[in-house]
Amino acid sequence: MRNIFEHLSNKPYYLLFLSLSSGLLAGLSWYKYTFWFIFLAFIPLLALEKHISENSEKYKRPTWKLWQFTYLSMLIWNITSTWWIWNSTQGGSIAAFTANAALMTLPMLFFHWTKKYSKDKFGYLAFLVCWIAFEYVHLHWALSWVWLLIGNPFGFMPAWVQWYEYTGIFGGAVWVLLVNILIFNFFFKKKNIIPAFIVFLLPIIFSYVLYFSHKEKGEEVEIVVVQPNLDCYEEKFTYNARTGQDNAKTFVPYHEQVNRYFQLSQPQITEKTALVAFPETSLHEAFNEADVLRVEAVQRMMQLQSSYPALSFLSGADSYVLYDKPDATPTTRNSNGVYYDYFNMAIFVGNQEKLYQEPVFKGDNEKIALYHKSKLVIGVETNPLRDIFKLFGRAFMINLGGIAGDLGIQEEREAFFNKEGIGFAPVICYESIYGEFVTEYIQKGANIICIITNDGWWGNTSGHVQHLAHASLRAIETRRSVARAANTGISGFVNQRGEIIQASKYDEMIALRGTIKANKEMTFYAQSGDYIARVCAFLAFFMFIAALVKDRLLKK
Repeated sequence: MRNIFEHLSNKPYYLLFLSLSSGLLAGLSWYKYTFWFIFLAFIPLLALEKHISENSEKYKRPTWKLWQFTYLSMLIWNITSTWWIWNSTQGGSIAAFTANAALMTLPMLFFHWTKKYSKDKFGYLAFLVCWIAFEYVHLHWALSWVWLLIGNPFGFMPAWVQWYEYTGIFGGAVWVLLVNILIFNFFFKKKNIIPAFIVFLLPIIFSYVLYFSHKEKGEEVEIVVVQPNLDCYEEKFTYNARTGQDNAKTFVPYHEQVNRYFQLSQPQITEKTALVAFPETSLHEAFNEADVLRVEAVQRMMQLQSSYPALSFLSGADSYVLYDKPDATPTTRNSNGVYYDYFNMAIFVGNQEKLYQEPVFKGDNEKIALYHKSKLVIGVETNPLRDIFKLFGRAFMINLGGIAGDLGIQEEREAFFNKEGIGFAPVICYESIYGEFVTEYIQKGANIICIITNDGWWGNTSGHVQHLAHASLRAIETRRSVARAANTGISGFVNQRGEIIQASKYDEMIALRGTIKANKEMTFYAQSGDYIARVCAFLAFFMFIAALVKDRLLKK
């Protein structure tokens, strides 16, 4: 095998071969049966950098050459893994693929510069910390797109990463990169292959020890999740985002949609049912939050509670809040002198024991609690460049049929509590892919994670399957069971080991009743967050600065 690479290195297509191989291996890692390709995906990329560095005299601008082939690899990775974005927005998908691929070249460039300026003092540890530092920054800045973090593919094989309760996904990133580096050393530096096998196998062995020794914790809680299966292009909204026309013939009237939620859920409700969960934006006729009790669906929920005293409801909704000044929030809108914010939000109707936010009303109305989605989809729900492109307003925002444009958010997470003191985390759609973000719900006292989402925008593709896999990772990181209500699927339940224990089919109209446990114990990761990434970010910065200083001193 080593001889094959040596033979290919003399071919004119060698760099192209390495670039294509890396991109395809990485992209295919986001599929159930090929997730393990991630342990090989960076080997060609490291070989690419090595070849260009060692033969820099052959290239007029070697760094530019490295960027070109790295960019091609990253572009293939993005398209191969997330091609399904095209189904929701063609222009938006092209922008996402090209822009994110460009951003993903940064860790390779910083590694290359660190290696060059330090005379390779830090070895391939510099690549590891540069990549993880990039992922950490990508988690937290305005243009965040973290679907392709390299610790994510293990959502397809949760039994391998039970130790995420200590490390989160960045523990997986360290594991993946170490294995890649060690195999690379075997092929290209003639090192022993045994360390690669050891580093690959030991975390799996440790994970299975945790897997078989783990006992589900907490009291049993019965939950019903509703999957109304409303096509989000033709049935759910009056506007069809695909055709740009009104859905005059196919639109399901709003009151019929609401009826469907209750018709599906009521046969599943028992005296033991603690929660019924409706998907994201189920109540999409936006209401003034000050008038929440006038919402018909909320009134129906409260009527059902009179027959089932233990019952609470969690539903996605669209809402707005009125302000008396134009600069109340960064996202305040102005309509003929009326100032307001729109929200993609979760509404909780129950007899909660305590609230982390003030109730909307007093007296009987303390049953109502609200949470505003705070990790928003770029280009659809938020414009991170609003301050730069104020002149363009919302011209470049994508309208998928519901409320579009800059939505409001809230600074802190919420946990909703029923009268038994069980805390539910109202995680809305895109929020579920952010591990440290979800721990904020746990720190507020949530015992169960409730993910409400749509997942119908991409059709029956790998998109909704990948999104579901994130739920398994959040379950392991926090050791919290997950109840998931998705408009078109997949809905179901995930236990504290990240196993999907009950699931609907995609494109199925159904309500599922399941029993999961409400854990009250905190994992190390839930308390500490992404500490591994923070350490790597510090080391990457230190190595890069140290390399620059060394280079300057040597030139004097």
